[in-house]
Amino acid sequence: MIVFEHTIFILLLLTGILNAKPPRQRWGIGIILVGLLLAFLPASQPIDIPWNLVLGFVIPLLMWQNIRRISDADWRGWESVLLWVFSAIIFSLVFIFSGDLNWPSALLFGVIASSMIWRAGEPEDKASFMSQVGPLALVFLLTEVEAFIQTPNPYMGGIFSGASFGLITALIGLYSLRKTSPRYHSWIGIGQAYLAYWIAFLVGVSAVAAVLVSIMVFIWLNQYSKLGVQVMEPVAPLNTWPGFGLILGLFLLLGWQGHQPVSTIIILEVIAGAAAGLGITWLGRRLDIPAFQKDKPLALVSLRTALLLFPALLLWPRELLAQPLLLAAALGLAALVIGMSYMALLFYFPKSGQPY
Repeated sequence: MIVFEHTIFILLLLTGILNAKPPRQRWGIGIILVGLLLAFLPASQPIDIPWNLVLGFVIPLLMWQNIRRISDADWRGWESVLLWVFSAIIFSLVFIFSGDLNWPSALLFGVIASSMIWRAGEPEDKASFMSQVGPLALVFLLTEVEAFIQTPNPYMGGIFSGASFGLITALIGLYSLRKTSPRYHSWIGIGQAYLAYWIAFLVGVSAVAAVLVSIMVFIWLNQYSKLGVQVMEPVAPLNTWPGFGLILGLFLLLGWQGHQPVSTIIILEVIAGAAAGLGITWLGRRLDIPAFQKDKPLALVSLRTALLLFPALLLWPRELLAQPLLLAAALGLAALVIGMSYMALLFYFPKSGQPY
C-alpha cells in the first residue's frame, strides 16, 4: 500500500476508535496519543502487511460500528447544517490562505474535516448524516475511488451489483435469526456484513456498497419492520475492550510502520486548523448542537476534537489534496450510496414504530 493510502487507513482507524466508548475510555485516549507519536518515528523493521486481508477485516467492522445508527439519522436541524457548512468553509480558508491548496481541493478537504469533527463528538443516539459522509468517503478513497474514475460506467454497475449482494446477505442474516439461539444473533448481524464484503470483493464489484447496504437493510428490517427477532439495540463491537483493543493494536502497528515528514507550512496549517476546530466546538455548544455534547465538560469535548483534527491535518497526504477529482469522487460516492440506500429503504419499508 502506498504512503497516502497507508495514512488514510490510519485516519479511518482513528475515526473508529475515537467514537468508540469502551470501559475505562481514558486509558484508550492515552494509547491513542502514543500511536500518533509513533506515526512520526521511522520504523526500524518494516513489516510486509497483507493489506487485502487487513481491509477485509477492518472495513466491515468499522462500517457496522458507524452505520448501525444511520436508520435513526437526520439533519439535526438547520443550525447544525449551517454550522457544518460554515466549518467546511473555515477549514478551506486555512489551506487557501496558506497557499498550499487550490480552492476546489481546499473546499473538498474542508467538507471531510467537518464531517470528522461531527463524527468525533456526536452521541450515538443523536446521529446525523453529516457525521457519516466523512468516514465513508475515507473508505471509498482507500478502496474504490480510482476504479470509479478509470471506468465510471462499469463501476456504477458494480455499485448496484454490490448493493444486490448486500441485500441478499442481509435477508439471509434475518432468516438465520429465526433459526438460531439469541446468543448468536449479534454474531449473525456482523457476520452477514463480512459475508457481503467478501463476496462482492471476490466477484469484483463494489464491496463498500455491499457491506453498507447489508448493514442498513439488516438493522432497518430487523428493528423497524420486525422481520427479525432481535429487539435489542444492535451490538457495538468497538464499545467492548476485545473489539476496541484489536483496532487500537492495529492503529499502533500502522502508526509505527508509517513515517510522516513535517514541514513548517504543515505545522502552521495544523495550528490554524486546530484553533478553528476548537472555535467551532465552542460555537456548536453555544448553539446546543448534539455533536458537541453540551452535557459534557468543554475540555473533554475539545480534547476529542483535537485528537481527531490534529492528526487529520498533520498526516493527511498533501499529494492527494492536490487531486480534487479523487476527493470529489469519494464524497460523491459516499453521498450517493447513503442517500440511495436510505431513500430506497424508506420507500419500500417505511418505519412502523420506534426500534428501541
